Amino acid sequence: MNLSFFKKMRVPNTSWLLSPWLVFMGVFIGAIIGVFDRDLAVQLLPFGTLYIKLLQMFVLPILMTAVISGLGNLFMSGMKRSQITKLVIFLFVGLMVASCIGLLFGVVGHPGGALHHDAQVTLGKTITQSERISIAGDQVELPNMFIYMQAMIPENIFASLGKGDNLAVLFFSILTGISMGKMNSKSSKTALVVVDAFYNVFLAIIGWMMYALPLGLLCLFAGQIAQIGMDIIWATAKLVQYIYISCIATMVGYSLIIWWKLKDRFSYLESLAELRQPIIIALGTASSFATIPSALNVLKNNLKIDKNTSDLVIPLGMTINPPASVLQFAISSIFISQIYGVDLNFTQLGMVFIGAIFAGLASSSTPSIVALSMIAMILDPLGLPSSVAIILLVAIDPVIDPIITALNVYSNCALAVVSDSTESKMQLEVVYETEVIKT
Repeated sequence: MNLSFFKKMRVPNTSWLLSPWLVFMGVFIGAIIGVFDRDLAVQLLPFGTLYIKLLQMFVLPILMTAVISGLGNLFMSGMKRSQITKLVIFLFVGLMVASCIGLLFGVVGHPGGALHHDAQVTLGKTITQSERISIAGDQVELPNMFIYMQAMIPENIFASLGKGDNLAVLFFSILTGISMGKMNSKSSKTALVVVDAFYNVFLAIIGWMMYALPLGLLCLFAGQIAQIGMDIIWATAKLVQYIYISCIATMVGYSLIIWWKLKDRFSYLESLAELRQPIIIALGTASSFATIPSALNVLKNNLKIDKNTSDLVIPLGMTINPPASVLQFAISSIFISQIYGVDLNFTQLGMVFIGAIFAGLASSSTPSIVALSMIAMILDPLGLPSSVAIILLVAIDPVIDPIITALNVYSNCALAVVSDSTESKMQLEVVYETEVIKT
């Protein structure tokens, strides 16, 4: 059979479908449809939901293979203890800084004070409704830390995979990756090669799906905008405004950290531009896990971060490092205290500071309503009604979720950059070369 005809055929250039401008255009058109044509927006929403489900279908496979491969290769290659220490310190310092920023913007910005009459009426109706509907007390069971730790250990890993239990799957993957790396045998090396092959297959499939991102976001945004009640949005406009401002300010801080680590290779604007794709996906999908393939690709191929480091830090960080959620809980707690006219003293602010960190960690990898209900961990000890806060957070969640997700993603990219170092990469290369010579 003569294949010369097929060889001469030109494959159309489809790279333009990945343009950030096209993605923004899809989001913009979707928002317009959601505002001006609710019927069409509701019809488009199922297609956007279907696209997100397709992306989420590969979340757990990528999480498992990336963590197992990353940890296994790092331990097999002789990972430095200082590298682990640096990762843990930066993670917890980031959460503490996020809580401080949330407190600062809440206290100084005073988002719950000087509300106009319409906002007071809307919030008054919400408070009255919350007295009849106790979401936190009746419908959502808040786990204590012991139950939370129990949830990390799956009785059946296959059942956890079926339920989409990210925390349990992550714990299983960490143990498996460490065990493979510590064994350092021929069979474990072969197993890691197989795991890495599956990981690359999943990334390739996600890469193909990215070509439909503009259309998927158009459908998703149209439906979400159509479903948001605008009254509650206007009533909480100051809270939404300060959440956006504080998240953007925190992202600027992380961007400076990334640039400082990479200043020998990139200018500040170049380091910003390199991370634009995962941030755009985060803003569009409001799903941290949906950005994992893009973030890994950018870190390894564009920023030249060590593959093993990024494969470990990004999936791990998306699960246990939520600085944006910590910030959100801190500023929202201050907002609730202000609309009730409660002036928090220094000790109570300290309780908010610590509680926001624990609430943020507890909200990791949980469904939206359960995650938002974690604010009760802060408000209940202060004697403030958590049910009101949960109703308000659920109402504005579609509006603030994109920037919350973007900050979480950006912070974990910064975590990967900080955890990586030229020195550690050189040592890993020497170890690999030694292994090759021995074999």
